[in-house]
Amino acid sequence: MLDLAGIMFSSIMMMIVIMRAVRLDRTLPWFQAVKRKATVVAKQDSPWRRQS
Repeated sequence: MLDLAGIMFSSIMMMIVIMRAVRLDRTLPWFQAVKRKATVVAKQDSPWRRQS
């Protein structure tokens, strides 16, 4: 009986933590992709271009 109570208590606590994390992630995301700026490099400025 005590084992069942421990399992139920820990399961309920995990569900509470998961639900709070989901709710907080909607309002304040902990991970956001960084938006990169598109840069245009002129062909003559490219270090990989062969010198002719």
